[in-house]
Amino acid sequence: MIYFTEALGGLSYISAMSQQTYPAPFESDIRIDYALIAIGVAAALFAFVYLILV
Repeated sequence: MIYFTEALGGLSYISAMSQQTYPAPFESDIRIDYALIAIGVAAALFAFVYLILV
């Protein structure tokens, strides 16, 4: 949503998104990242072996 305000220089607008404050992004532990990468690699390897054997 865009708000229009009357400023000294004339009509200006302020985006409502720029006014909102957001919590800090999720601080993920690096071990979680490595675990997700390992799971993805293992799943891809499993799928590859499955497709070769079938």
